[in-house]
This record gives sequence, C-alpha cells and structure tokens, in this order.
Amino acid sequence: MIVYRCRTYQARLLRENEERYRDLAHLGSDLFWELDKDLRISYLSGNFHYLQDEDLTDKTLRQALAPIPNLEADWERFDEHLHQHQPLENLTLRLHTSNKALRIFKLNARPLFDKHNEFQGYRGVQREITEEYNLTQTIAYQATYDPLTGLINRNEFDTRLRQAIKRAREQRIQSVLGYLDLDQFKVVNDTAGHLVGDQLLAELARLLQQNIRSSDSLGRLGGDEFGLLLEGCSLEQGKIISQALVDKIKDYQFTWQGRQFQVGVSIGLVPILGDAYNVVELLSRADLACYKAKDLGRGRVYLADYDDTELDRRHLELVQIANIPQAIEENRFHLMAQPIISLFDEEYHHVEILLRLTDEQGKVVHPNLFIPMAERYDMVGLIDRWVVKTVLTNYYHYYPQATTMVAINLSGSSLSDEQFTAFVIELLQQSSMPAEMLCFEITETTTISQLDQALKFITTLKNLGVSFALDDFGSGVSSFGYLRSLPVDYLKIDGDLIRNIDKEPYIQTIVDMVNQVATMMGMKTIAEFVEDDMILARLRKLNINYGQGYGIGEPQPLCAGRKNEGGEMRKIPEVSKFQDF
Repeated sequence: MIVYRCRTYQARLLRENEERYRDLAHLGSDLFWELDKDLRISYLSGNFHYLQDEDLTDKTLRQALAPIPNLEADWERFDEHLHQHQPLENLTLRLHTSNKALRIFKLNARPLFDKHNEFQGYRGVQREITEEYNLTQTIAYQATYDPLTGLINRNEFDTRLRQAIKRAREQRIQSVLGYLDLDQFKVVNDTAGHLVGDQLLAELARLLQQNIRSSDSLGRLGGDEFGLLLEGCSLEQGKIISQALVDKIKDYQFTWQGRQFQVGVSIGLVPILGDAYNVVELLSRADLACYKAKDLGRGRVYLADYDDTELDRRHLELVQIANIPQAIEENRFHLMAQPIISLFDEEYHHVEILLRLTDEQGKVVHPNLFIPMAERYDMVGLIDRWVVKTVLTNYYHYYPQATTMVAINLSGSSLSDEQFTAFVIELLQQSSMPAEMLCFEITETTTISQLDQALKFITTLKNLGVSFALDDFGSGVSSFGYLRSLPVDYLKIDGDLIRNIDKEPYIQTIVDMVNQVATMMGMKTIAEFVEDDMILARLRKLNINYGQGYGIGEPQPLCAGRKNEGGEMRKIPEVSKFQDF
C-alpha cells in the first residue's frame, strides 16, 4: 500500500509538472521544439509564428524554414552543427514581414544522447528578440547620432577625426577640418523660443548635409556649432566647399508666424597633415579659426595654416582663461593701485585698483590678453568677485586711516548679476569697510547696453553709500542722451580725448562741454591718460576735478607688507578660495 501510494503520488507530480511546463511553454515568448535522430521535427510547443503545424509534417527544421520568403539565416552553419551533432548557439533568423517590419529570432539547441552515447536528436528553443534588437539599435543610434538634427554627434565625430588624423600620419592623406558656428542664431532663440530654434537647427542641418560630398562627415558638436570633416581634400578645395555652405546659409530664409529670420555661419578651417595635432588640439585650433572669422565680420571662411601667429596668440589667451580658477587658487592674481589726484586739493586720496596676472612660470600676463577672453568665455565675473573680496577684506590693511577712496572696475556680467549685488552687500557688512570709500567704475557702453539692470544695481548700492564712476565717457555716440538716466558720481573722460587735448582744438571744446554738463548735474570729472604736465595744466584751466595717468603716478603693487602711516609692515591675508565667489 505504501509503495502504491508513493507511485501514485509521483505520477500525479509528473502530470502536474508536465501540465505546468506545457502551460508555461504556450504562455511564454519562447517556443520549445525537439528533433528525432533523423533531424525531423518531433515536438513543437505551438508554432513558429510564421509556420502552420501542417507545414512541419515529415520535415527537417531546415526543410521547414529555409523556403519561407524573406527569412534569412546562416544555413551553412546550421547544417554543419546539426550533422556533426554539435550544440546550436544563437542562430539568428531575420524575417522581413509583409508590412516591411523586421522580426528577429534566436535558435538554441543541444544534442540528445542515450546512456550508450547514441544520438537521439535535438531539444531546442526559439526566442523572439525583436524588441531587444530594436532597443539595442536605438541605443547604438543615440550613441552615434544627434537626435535633433540626425547628424553624427560629438563622440562619433571625434572618432572619425581621430581616424582621419591616423590616415594623415600613416598614409599621407591630407584632409581638412572645419568648425562651423551659426551667426545671429541667439536672436531666433530669444525672440521665438527654443522650440522654434530647434526647428531652425534641424532645417539648417539638412541644408548643410545636402551641400557636402558623400565622403564628408558633418556632425553637431553642441548648441549651434558643427564640425565638418573633409577627407582627402586640399585646403583650396575645402575653402571652396566651405564658402558654398556660407552662401547657402546666407540665402536661406526661415519663416515663423509671418516673421522672417536670416542667420549666417562662420567657418574656421585647419589642415590635417602628417604632423597633425591630436583631436582636442585640432578642434581647438579650428574653433579659434572660427572665432577669427567672426571677428573679421562674420559670415565668412577663415583658413588657418600651421604658421598662423594670430591663432597662436588666441590659443595663449584661451590657455590663460582656462587657468583662471587655478590662478586664483594659487594666488597668481595681484592688485595694483594707481593714484587719482584732485587738481585743486592736495589732501584728497583716491586710487583705482588694477589687476595683474602671472603665469605658472612667473611671467606677467597683460590684462589686454586675458580680460577680453575672460569676458567672452564668461569667466570675468569670477575675477570681479575675487578683486572685490580681496579689496574689501583687506581695506584696513591697505589704508588704516580709512580716508582713501578705492575704485574697482566691474564687468557687464557682474552688473547684471543679482547675486553679485547680494555678494557685495554681504562683504560690506562683514568687512566693516566704509561704503563711502568704495567706488565702482562701469563703462559707458556696457551700462547703456543693459540700462535697466545697471540702474537697479547702482540704486541699490548708492543707498548704502557706495559711489559710481562712468568710465570711458565720450567714447559712445549717445553719451549725453543717457547721462541724465544714470545717477553716477564721477565721469571719467575717455583717455583718447585727454591725450590729444592739445593737438586738436575741438577736443578741448568737447572736454570742456563734458565738464560743464557734469557740473550742472552734480557730478565730478576725472581725466584719464594724463601723461605730462602740459596736459595737467590744460585740465586745471578747464576746471576738471581729478586727474589720473602716468604723468601723475604709475600703478604700484597693492600687496602684503604695504607700509602704513606708522612705518610698520602689515601682513595682508590672502584670498584664494574661488569656490566662495
């Protein structure tokens, strides 16, 4: 009875397992099949999606599958494995359906042997992997192509450029690299929105792609910047192709809601020769060439060779810009102070703070070299914060009597940065520097270009006692028209007028007129570029209030160890943690 019950129990378990296996096989996406010793189908859990059961009668798997239209497989590999009784691993079947869709299947099987090692057939499984295949293809596409424009992306472009450099070195195949930057594209984004800007980018990408050779590579490097790789191309031919692209973009009209937008493109070209740079340096040089094209008037091609000294100078500027955070951390920025004297009061103390930078070798880098590039690459705000923090934190070490007015130049980016306003207010509260001893100098052109932000900044800090000077006054064409809107305390008359005041009679008239208008509006005037006593005497006759220039005093280091009135040397703390700015 016990034996009978055990056998009954085991039989029931076997039936349940078979039913469970059969249900899972029918419900699952995998299909199970078996072949007999003659390699004919002996079992199938359903059908092969594209075959009816009756199609399988007395057929081998190859006979059943191979005649199916639009079904592709490696049948030679299939036959070889089965006839040699070897496992079948990941045989791919590709079926092109009537609606032009592609379905992908994988076949896997292992041979069956009895206890005497006699071949009995195969047991295998088919699995559809269409979704996985499509996902893999999508991921591969996204890794290679830009989804907005359909062009290759930065990674793929770098790969192709690297291969072109290798061919140039090993096979002496000359190629040309182009860097394209759209002109006036920001106008579209700002006026019509980014969605419209994206549509414009996609259309321009198609236009560019249609006007290059099939062997060329056009990629989107980011934003409105593109890379163009012209393989097996001379510089002269590359310039012709690039100029054609400039002309096509120039003639293109983009219309949105009845409005027409016209953009342009500037292109920088560099050769890829046997001694070519690596990818990063080559792209950087092409980028610099593109900026040179923009500086020359936009909408043009600039061809740079390896002896282009102008490009080398710009490269040096970029290196200095890239090192600004490091320079701050390493205390390689230094402050200078140039006196501003009263032409009628010897007791007056006023200085303008100037900035100097030394490179890693200790050589001085002129501000004309790094300041313009810092403005272009949005690094100048970091410099402004360092200067303001250093001066306000150490003011009493520089000037213990607190009777010296300190003027600090500000960039346009700081002027429009609301966080910078809060930054200055907090520093004034922490440093205890008298706000009346602080003066910010802002340029006329920068102030006029962002008048609302400038007024807000000036008004907020003037309420705390801070003074303002309008620098380079007289260099603009609308100076007096905007002057009544700006509550500044000082007008710094443009240095080009002052240095030539004795050379042209009309210049003296302009300077006199500026001084009279300033006096009527309650402002003081400061003459820049006072280079000799003759100019100084002329300014006194015109009743100019203050003077500044090498004829009065050269900039002197404002650094640790400056003597105070008592003759002792004070150690001035360094301010270097740029993260706090």
